[in-house]
Amino acid sequence: MTVRSQPWQAELRAHWAVLNNRRTGDGVATSAVGLAVADDAEILVGVDARGDHHLLVPTDPGTLVAEDSQAAHIRIQRCTLLVGGQGHTFIDIVCHRPDLSELFDDILAAMLVELASATDQPPDVVCKRVLGEWRELLSRRGGLLGDEALRGLFGELIVLERILAANPDNDLTAWCGPDRQPHDFRLENGDLEVKTLGATGATVHIHGIEQLQPPACGALHLIVVRLLNAADGVTLPELVERLQTKIDDRRAFTATLARAGYSQIDADHYLDRRFIVGKTTALPVDANFPRIVPSSLTGALPVEISAFAYSLDLSLLLPLATLTDSAIEPLFAKGTLP
Repeated sequence: MTVRSQPWQAELRAHWAVLNNRRTGDGVATSAVGLAVADDAEILVGVDARGDHHLLVPTDPGTLVAEDSQAAHIRIQRCTLLVGGQGHTFIDIVCHRPDLSELFDDILAAMLVELASATDQPPDVVCKRVLGEWRELLSRRGGLLGDEALRGLFGELIVLERILAANPDNDLTAWCGPDRQPHDFRLENGDLEVKTLGATGATVHIHGIEQLQPPACGALHLIVVRLLNAADGVTLPELVERLQTKIDDRRAFTATLARAGYSQIDADHYLDRRFIVGKTTALPVDANFPRIVPSSLTGALPVEISAFAYSLDLSLLLPLATLTDSAIEPLFAKGTLP
């Protein structure tokens, strides 16, 4: 099997644009992606008369294909197509819902990467395994985000975008909030905890006695992102799409988003809320910062208490903050100010 490393999502989008112009009232318009399986048989992509997208992996006519029809919108099936006037048998991975095209591209990209490296497994098994992994990932997303969770995720992604801009070589490992870590971001010299506020108000919710506990090595800053509702603002799906262009490992990004409760399948539900970022403030969390941490207690929390949360009024701290907007950039670059 030929191995080639490339940004598959961008290449797939280029193929779809060409094939959409070539499709007719019947049949499937196809083109080769530049990756071959056994016997140098080229993998194709195709667009049919309905506009559905296909990944077509060649297979022998007599070979059984591990089909997958658990979902009506993305399926793996066996098909025979005329290519160059001759019949050819393919493992056909097809998406029947245009609104899932971005997600489908991510799934196909993962399949192409695996097909290029998993030389010891039949291609149909590889494709079915990858689709199963994505299905399991999406099934764990736990429903739609509520308004507070949506705003919280939006604020974290705004901070992630600024961290990536300040650290071009930084990957997603800095973002640990979706993994239920005490702090949302862990950088080289310190941690960041992100909270969002609306146009008014100054109260944030603190979850657990460790959320405002600085790490053993380094500082902790509370990043407060004020989000304003605006008709010309950005939706959460648009922000996700913007970040996807800046992250090499889109599959890891999608997985992290899923752990945070976001799935592209639900993107339409978030298109009615648009935000612009108002003031962004960083508050150093030191010994004088108002908070409840383990040292605030005379002993450990009773075992009967399984969750601990409180509200923190920042109305006196925010007006006095010196780290705001562009002044925060060194913080994103280094994790703590010099």
